[in-house]
Amino acid sequence: MSFFNIPFQVFLAINTLMTAYKPYTSDTFNREYDYIVVGAGSAGSVVASRLSEDPCVSVLLLEAGPNPDAITEIPAAAFLLQHGKYDWEYKTVPQKRGALGYDNRQLQWPRGKGIGGSSLLNFFMYVRGNKRDYDQWAEDGADGWSWKDVKPYFIKSENNTDKEICQKSTLHGSDGYLTVSSPQYNSTLMTAFAKAASERGYEYRDINSEKQTGFSKLQGTIRNGRRCSTAKAFLIPASGRKNLDIIENAFVLKVLINDKKEAYGVQFEINKNIYTVKAKKEVIISGGTINSPQLLMLSGIGPKEHLTKLGIKVIADLPVGDNLQDHVGTTSLNFEATKAEPILLGKILSPFNLGEFNKYGTGPLTSFSGIEGMAYINSKYNDPTIDWPDIEIHLAAGSPASDYGTILKSAVGITDKVYRQVYAPYTGKNTFTFFPCYLRPKSRGTIRLASTNPKEHPLIDPNLFQYDEDLDRLVEVMKECVNIVEKTKAFKEIGAKMFKTKFPGCEKHKLYSEDYLRCVGRMYTYTLYHPVGTCKMGRRTDKTAVVDPELKVIGVKNLRVVDGSVMPTLVSGNTNAPIIMIAEKASDMIKASNPDRLTCKKSRW
Repeated sequence: MSFFNIPFQVFLAINTLMTAYKPYTSDTFNREYDYIVVGAGSAGSVVASRLSEDPCVSVLLLEAGPNPDAITEIPAAAFLLQHGKYDWEYKTVPQKRGALGYDNRQLQWPRGKGIGGSSLLNFFMYVRGNKRDYDQWAEDGADGWSWKDVKPYFIKSENNTDKEICQKSTLHGSDGYLTVSSPQYNSTLMTAFAKAASERGYEYRDINSEKQTGFSKLQGTIRNGRRCSTAKAFLIPASGRKNLDIIENAFVLKVLINDKKEAYGVQFEINKNIYTVKAKKEVIISGGTINSPQLLMLSGIGPKEHLTKLGIKVIADLPVGDNLQDHVGTTSLNFEATKAEPILLGKILSPFNLGEFNKYGTGPLTSFSGIEGMAYINSKYNDPTIDWPDIEIHLAAGSPASDYGTILKSAVGITDKVYRQVYAPYTGKNTFTFFPCYLRPKSRGTIRLASTNPKEHPLIDPNLFQYDEDLDRLVEVMKECVNIVEKTKAFKEIGAKMFKTKFPGCEKHKLYSEDYLRCVGRMYTYTLYHPVGTCKMGRRTDKTAVVDPELKVIGVKNLRVVDGSVMPTLVSGNTNAPIIMIAEKASDMIKASNPDRLTCKKSRW
């Protein structure tokens, strides 16, 4: 039994005293529904919940993965969920200009597979992005998606439990389904990061309020110390509705579309049995940035040349799978802090802390999976007079050395050579990591089918560093991470110092020089798990758009896409909250398209 398997088995045993964390699922389903929602993730859970609020309509929610177990409840255990049954375990295709230090130049690409989707795997950060992001969407053709249009939907979802934050801003909600809270557990690292803000010329603020630029007062989707997935937030309140059926482990194979180019149902598989269910009104695809374009292409909606080569009948020639974007950074800025509290791993292993979490939902296990700090700041390329920061930093307790190479090494994809050369000398020491990235990348990637087999993973190509300026900006934010550690009293007080071991392939450069950072950024690239854009929203006349501003698939009736794939451009921040917002707004659009939704003889609940 490995060192890290011990707490993992203890986590699995934590069941008895937890609050409800998974919705009721159905064993049977009907042949026809008003709406079929494909994917019970961050978006699909919201859509199914909101549509089923109307008792006169029937809703079927299909999810390829299972209902969550108790392990998903523990915030500090998020990394343990990767490479398991809740993860699609995707990898990118080999990269040409980045990720050169990984096996076969491929990146790990975790995506949630289960009721709750990626909100089961994520690191909880509640970040809306910047007002200008949404105004830019509207200017570029996403009519009705400006900041003034989307702001009410952020507030509608939110149940913010921090009274101080709510009192200071009218931009927060307290009546929504989605619980948002501030950290219960504060470490010396979090305190140091907050103190460092003023030393680097920034305020420590609520970045979801009037201004975004600054070091962030962390808030996350945590309820009573436990994960608040969209399954918990939106589906558990809907579980008693007789007009909603939630089916787990249902793998959707294709959308059914007739000769009139009307979507009328879906075909899916459960335990090797194939089923067909019809939709009287609409099919809503909420599979996410990878699965939604994959399903559309399998159903005949996508680039004509690509589909024709695979022998798929083309129903609509659209740029499905183009425009892939993600926040690109690195996990390779690590440091030691000799005077800080012990690393989170030691606290997770403590029987006392496990018992405290199990009984009260308090203590170190409520940590946002080790994320202790976050900042949205300006590089030298950005105009500091406008509130639209272009770089982001996450600060996390621990590094691949912290868990003796058992969990983070695999999650990141670090090779044995890298671990021996860089991390082994720091094994068991008090180590921490910066995750820097550039917020608005210029590079664009693609999703393409590997074959016509729905169960074969699609080809994911983020096309890293298509433009050198993306790497230039990554180097700038890496420099700022070094400066935070080496030039602030706050971090000197906790004995912080950068690793002195060099990464393989970059040994010829002076440690932490611009050339060294550029080498590390190119060799040991990583993304922040924020993929968007592959079913781009825009005007119907826009040749780069897949869906219109009402999220209807262009050229196909009764079919919408509702998830992060519709974002025209990546928001300046973490993506979970914006995806939930998209689902909230889409739900109202769908309801508005159905004037008969409230006319029935009796309630179906």
